[in-house]
Amino acid sequence: MTAAPTEEETEVTAGATPAPGAELGDERKGDGPDIAVVGGGWSGIAAAWRLHCAGASVTLYDEQEELGGRSAGVPVGPRTLTAGGKNIGRKYANFRAFTDALGCGDFEFFGINSARSEGGKLRTIDSTRRFSSIFHLLRKLPARDVYRMLRLVRAIRSRRENSFCGGPDMVRIARKAGDPPLSEYFGRGIQEKLVRSLTVRMNGAEADEVHLECFGTHLGMVLDTFEQLSAGFDELFAGLAKQITVRSGTRVTGLTVDGGRVTGVVARERGGESVRTGHDAVVVALPGPAAAALLEPLSARLAAELGGISYFPAAVILAEYDRPVFGEQVRAVVQPADSPLSNAGAYGINDRHIIRYTFSGRAYRAAHREDDELLDLAEKQLAQHVDLDGINRVRAVTKRWEHAYVGYSRYHSSTIARIDQELKPFEALALTGDYLRGASIEACFRAAYERTDALLARLGTRSGGR
Repeated sequence: MTAAPTEEETEVTAGATPAPGAELGDERKGDGPDIAVVGGGWSGIAAAWRLHCAGASVTLYDEQEELGGRSAGVPVGPRTLTAGGKNIGRKYANFRAFTDALGCGDFEFFGINSARSEGGKLRTIDSTRRFSSIFHLLRKLPARDVYRMLRLVRAIRSRRENSFCGGPDMVRIARKAGDPPLSEYFGRGIQEKLVRSLTVRMNGAEADEVHLECFGTHLGMVLDTFEQLSAGFDELFAGLAKQITVRSGTRVTGLTVDGGRVTGVVARERGGESVRTGHDAVVVALPGPAAAALLEPLSARLAAELGGISYFPAAVILAEYDRPVFGEQVRAVVQPADSPLSNAGAYGINDRHIIRYTFSGRAYRAAHREDDELLDLAEKQLAQHVDLDGINRVRAVTKRWEHAYVGYSRYHSSTIARIDQELKPFEALALTGDYLRGASIEACFRAAYERTDALLARLGTRSGGR
């Protein structure tokens, strides 16, 4: 993702602007409008693809050297792995169409087979046996909590839209209840058995830090079956880069504005000077805090709304061992709330010798530990559930993110409505990100498609495949 510019780097330049494509050279790859996309995570990738398919000439600016945001490749020995999100649901229609179009649709089964310690036993949540898993989790819980959970599950199953932020039934149910934190809507038992494992996995947050309105994104995950790309994402990113212009290692520090209209970007390649480049429109595809910092000179009220959306940090350690750590049935263990380690899981069904340790939640935020301390803690905790005797670690790589997970906001659909209202004066500017429809890859694609379609309509260009 493109990092937030510092205050002194951000600028909104009034007056004359270079023509689209000027300064950095004319590399147009479409005969439609020239559009900049800021951010190379899934939101930016989805926006760039949608615009390209509509005939636009797209330039994607990304501060990282590799596309993918948190899902960018990480070298681990001779292999390139993914520290961020990589699981693809069977219901991810937009993302799967994208992979098919680029010839990268070879998937392998992964599934979500995680477990938590309960009464001395490991209780599994198995995405291939969704309803039996949920039944075991809901046993012996108060009737009120069971009713509320099943009501939400019914809403998700009856209407796909409810699996994303802004789903109409989820908004209605949440508003009627005052959109409380999940810790107030559900009792302690169901929080410990199910709710916290979902919030810490998808938001890096505790149940008291996530509100009811966006809980459909979590239940949608439980009700899906997951795979992952057999070859990882690198081939997919390379295929996209052949279709558009990618400015990797380039940080956008400001937008140019002429007469109230956004006309381009101010960007600086690593180690270079800032360069203004004109574009017909700009799509900012960054997490809320980074988007707020970039747009604050343009609209303080817009920046304030974006900055008010919750985000939480995380760290991931990819550790390779000389033999499989997990068996085939249970491939991940959810850790208790008082541990900085939130989850330890196999990288893939055929990569059970590679463990992805995820550190998130309130205990992680308070821990302030070095990488080697986190790894030592993780292995000690995993050894309580898995026999690690005779298993040797070969190598390990750590990645940390300050804004790893979006946690949304209370009455989140109202927050988004206010953001849209503040955007209205800027017809050549669009925003997309994980805060719109949810944090999953498919949610990022859905939001990006909606926002770029609206932008193209304002520019008088029809969206759709070529």
